[in-house]
Amino acid sequence: MRPKTLPAAVAPLLVAIALSVQSPYPVSLPLVILAMLCSLTLQILVNFANDYSDAKSGVDTDKRVGPTRATQSGLIAEQQMFRAICITATLAICFGLPLVIAGGVYLAVVGVLCVIAALAYSGGPFPLASNALGEITVFVFFGLVAVVGGTYLFTGLVLPHVWYMATICGLPISAIMLVNNTRDIQTDALANKNTLSVRVGRSMANRIFLALLTMPLLVALVAWLQSPALWTWPIASALTLPFALRLSRAFNAANGASFNPLLGQTSQFCLWTSILYSCAILIA
Repeated sequence: MRPKTLPAAVAPLLVAIALSVQSPYPVSLPLVILAMLCSLTLQILVNFANDYSDAKSGVDTDKRVGPTRATQSGLIAEQQMFRAICITATLAICFGLPLVIAGGVYLAVVGVLCVIAALAYSGGPFPLASNALGEITVFVFFGLVAVVGGTYLFTGLVLPHVWYMATICGLPISAIMLVNNTRDIQTDALANKNTLSVRVGRSMANRIFLALLTMPLLVALVAWLQSPALWTWPIASALTLPFALRLSRAFNAANGASFNPLLGQTSQFCLWTSILYSCAILIA
């Protein structure tokens, strides 16, 4: 299940809830709970599918330096993991159906795309992660879809400035994937898994990681210039900078297994910064 990565499923929805609470429309608590459960289940589905697909394709081997993979190590048989994928996908659909009913045809399309993206991330004829699209996929679904789709679900509207906040949330969450892919550059390259880190190299990956953590401040400033009422947004982003710079230094110095704790720290950074952004939204 990779619990250290699960805050990424919760973080953008916290921001979507804060944006919705600030709107004049009442927010349904059952919808919020179902959205959280659906998001967490989809994240677990991605992790199961990645574990299964990377073992089956030979990407995960005994040479990997990341945390133990259940299928590749033999802790869980391929058939068992495949059943777990089917069960988790079914749960995600069950949690998502009431959301589709509440949100209408747009949420139905989004729901189908979420399940397809979860399964296609590591598997299928064109694995997204193996074609340098992992970080972009995370940005789209954990940033744009989660925040914009969440506020639409809770309010029935695409709220003003929601795209700015969706971008602010999606950028650092994408950094979690970059940590994972940069750690595995050598083994992924041997297995012809062309992640973004494999394509651009370690030096450029360092720069991209720093950009993903610090660009939210630039986006917040642009949003504030457009609407002075959003003065709390750049303040919230500025408060995250010391932590972002510390993570960036750790990323630059990391090598092999030393990336593993950084994965959890980056995920925690996303959760705590989303809480900070949510407070900024409610104060503004």
